[in-house]
Amino acid sequence: MITHIGTVDVFVRDQDAAVEFYVGKLGFDLRRDESMGPMRWIEVAPPGAQTTIVIATADWPVGSEDKIGIFTDIQLITDDIKADYDRLKAAGVTFTTEPEDQSWAWHSAFVDPDGNEFFLIQPKN
Repeated sequence: MITHIGTVDVFVRDQDAAVEFYVGKLGFDLRRDESMGPMRWIEVAPPGAQTTIVIATADWPVGSEDKIGIFTDIQLITDDIKADYDRLKAAGVTFTTEPEDQSWAWHSAFVDPDGNEFFLIQPKN
């Protein structure tokens, strides 16, 4: 029986810069950083999260340049979007939309240094 989602990939040009962004600015935990043959396998995640983001590069067997700088459709959930927006903005995170009150949630979006776009969501339930 399937129990959860393990990892999702986000493709970047510079893994070190990506780690600095996800760990240093977003406050994610660095879960793994090791060599796997010719690849460097890096996993980051919000503290306590079960699913991790694998920071991948275009030269991976499943990678390509056109996978960098895209809309990821990854929704990061918060319990205080205004506080997180202010904290992340002050840390230098670039937002593509400010927090907006939607019928289903508070919603915002930001990009990583490579232009990969993420949602920041505060559900209303």
